[in-house]
Amino acid sequence: MTRVTTFRRTLPAGRRRALVSALVVLGALIMFAASAGSAGAGTPLKTGNYSGSTTQEAVSPGFRVIQFTVKKGKVTLTTEPTVAWGLCLSTPVFTADGTSSKKLGKDRTFTLTHTFLGNKIDKIHGKFVSSNEVDGYAIYHFNAQDLCPAGKMKVSFTASHK
Repeated sequence: MTRVTTFRRTLPAGRRRALVSALVVLGALIMFAASAGSAGAGTPLKTGNYSGSTTQEAVSPGFRVIQFTVKKGKVTLTTEPTVAWGLCLSTPVFTADGTSSKKLGKDRTFTLTHTFLGNKIDKIHGKFVSSNEVDGYAIYHFNAQDLCPAGKMKVSFTASHK
């Protein structure tokens, strides 16, 4: 019996070099994209109390305050901000029954949600941009009333470790 001869296809040297360099560039781009969104991901977060405020000028500064604590990878909201929509103000929904808490995600974010009505959801979302600073936003929905139409308001906030 004779041995079976199989022909193997090989890439020309020029194509092989181009393919290898393209894979190296692709790998570098993937690594860069993965690290770009994780500001300070290697530094540990400071546990304790964080305090900040929203950027909404329609609400007096004393009512724009947001406060939460971070302990063992869990964020607990203690004071939620008041948000204005027209002439209406939001009522506490996250802290109405005490405190609201959520575990931190692997990407150093947290999201607290509360169903407003049907598929409309009130939300407070934050991301640690450094070991002691959080940037985020709050979304509140409003029913139609005499003084304001139905709608939603999104406000930004920043908070830092005390």
